[in-house]
Amino acid sequence: MNFDFYNYFFSSFSHLLILALIGVVLIQLIYYWTIFCRLAFKKIKPLQEVSHPVSVIVCARNEYQNLKDFLPRILEQDYPQFEVLLINDDSDDETDFLISDLTTAYPHFRAININRAVSFIKGKKFALSVGIKEAKYNHVLFTDADCKPMSSQWIQSMQQGFFKDKQIVLGYGRYEKRKGLLNHLVRFDTVNTAMQYLSYALAGHPYMGVGRNLSYTKSLFEKQKGFTSHYTIPYGDDDLFVNKAAKGKNSSTVYRIEAQTESIAPETWGAWFRQKKRHLDTGKYYRFATKFVLTTYAASSLFYYLLLAAVIILALNPFQLIDIIVISSLFFLRTTTQFIVFSGVCKKLKEKGLAWAVFFYDIIFTVLNPIWSFSNIIIKQNKWK
Repeated sequence: MNFDFYNYFFSSFSHLLILALIGVVLIQLIYYWTIFCRLAFKKIKPLQEVSHPVSVIVCARNEYQNLKDFLPRILEQDYPQFEVLLINDDSDDETDFLISDLTTAYPHFRAININRAVSFIKGKKFALSVGIKEAKYNHVLFTDADCKPMSSQWIQSMQQGFFKDKQIVLGYGRYEKRKGLLNHLVRFDTVNTAMQYLSYALAGHPYMGVGRNLSYTKSLFEKQKGFTSHYTIPYGDDDLFVNKAAKGKNSSTVYRIEAQTESIAPETWGAWFRQKKRHLDTGKYYRFATKFVLTTYAASSLFYYLLLAAVIILALNPFQLIDIIVISSLFFLRTTTQFIVFSGVCKKLKEKGLAWAVFFYDIIFTVLNPIWSFSNIIIKQNKWK
C-alpha cells in the first residue's frame, strides 16, 4: 500500500481539519508529558524536622462557627514554636466572645480587631497586611477561617519547603468530599488547578498559590512592598502576590497529605459561580508569559473538542476507513495520556473518586471556562466577604 501523506491531508477540507487536530493534540501532549507529569510522578520526600518559629495568620469576617470548629486544630499543632494570629475583620457576630475564650486557653494565640472603614485597600488584602505587619516571626503561614489542617503536622510539613534560599512555599488546599455533582465538579476543578500551578512551580515557573494554604517570609513581603502593586483589585491576595514575587529559585511546593488543609466546598451553584469568576478574573493580571502558556493550554483544549466533533461528522460522510483510524488514534492517545497523568496527580494528592471521570469533567470545564470569562466582562465583583 502506497500512502501519499501530502495528497491525503490536503485533498479535502476534512483532512485539513484532521491535520489541525493532530497539531492541537501534540500541543496537549507536550503540556501533559513535559509539565503536568512533574507532579504526577514526583516522589515525596520523607518528613524531616524543622524548628524556625512561624506565625500562622487567619483572617475572618463573621466566621464564628468556622473559627470555633477549626482554630483549635491550628492552635494544637505539633510544632516547637509558633503563634496563631487572628485578624478579625470588623465582624459583627459572636467572634469577640470566641476570641476571649481562646486567648485565655492558648497563650500563643493573639487577635487583632480592624475596622475596614479606615482601609484604603480593597478586600482581604488590608486584613492580611495588618496580620503580616503584626506577626512576630519572619516565616508566615496562611489559611482561611473555614479551613482545617489535615494533620497535627501541618505547620511542620509546610515549613519543609523552606530550604536553601526558598522564600515561598506553595501548598494544596483540598475540599471536603461529599455527595452530589456540584461537590465532584468543585473537587475536580481544585485538583486540575493544583495540577497546573504545582507542576509549573516544579518546572521552575511558579505563577500562583492558594490562600487556603500558603507560606512565605515577611521579609519577602516587605521587599515586594506588600500588595501595593495590585491593592485596587479586591481579590488576588494569594495568586497575584505569588505571580509577582515567585521565581524558580525562591519557591518550592509541599503537597503531602500531612501538609494539606481541607475546606467545605461551595454548597450552591451560585457560590461556586462567584468563586470561579473571581479566580478567572484575577488571571488577567498575571505576567504576560503566564497568561500566554495558560491561554495556549486552555485554547488547545477547546479546539481539541471542536475539531474532534467536526472531523467525526465529516469523516462519516462519506465513510473513509483511514479517517476513522487517524481520528480514533488521536482520541485514544490524548485521552489515555490525560487519564494516566491526572490519575497520578490524584494519587499524589490523595484525592479519590475523580480520575475515572476526567474525560467528562474536562469537557464540562472546557465549555464553562469561556462562559465564566465572558461573564466577567459583564458582571464585576468588588469584595471578598
